[in-house]
Amino acid sequence: MQDPTLPDGCTLAAIDARFMPDEPPWVAYHVRQLRHYLLRLAAIRSELAAIRFEGPYDTRDIVAALDGEMETAREAIACPLPA
Repeated sequence: MQDPTLPDGCTLAAIDARFMPDEPPWVAYHVRQLRHYLLRLAAIRSELAAIRFEGPYDTRDIVAALDGEMETAREAIACPLPA
């Protein structure tokens, strides 16, 4: 059964399979939360990119800031454990 908190086609088993057996149990939950955050950022980015902002922070600045935050989230997903 599909978990309503996960993106379509993603299962908890698929998420769990991504992790090494020696990783702490919190890692899977943390990465799942980061993926949700990334999806929310993508939705916000698409909405704001369609609006024209002018002033000290224009649309380009806002979208660039969201792109930077999305890249940070992707890096955290790729390497969830501190070095």
